[in-house]
Amino acid sequence: MNQQVQPLLIQAPLQVTAESFTAVMNVIMAVWAGTWVLSQVIKTFKGEEVEKPPLIKY
Repeated sequence: MNQQVQPLLIQAPLQVTAESFTAVMNVIMAVWAGTWVLSQVIKTFKGEEVEKPPLIKY
């Protein structure tokens, strides 16, 4: 039996960290926005007052 050792391709850790951080932040923001919208829809069906989006307050 002949086993060959294959070299692992290792990318720069900083690049991988930045890419994964960006992906995680995108997921967190999407979940946060979705949760907020869902809560507003539920409030609308209950007949409660709907909040303004936090980013559009004047």
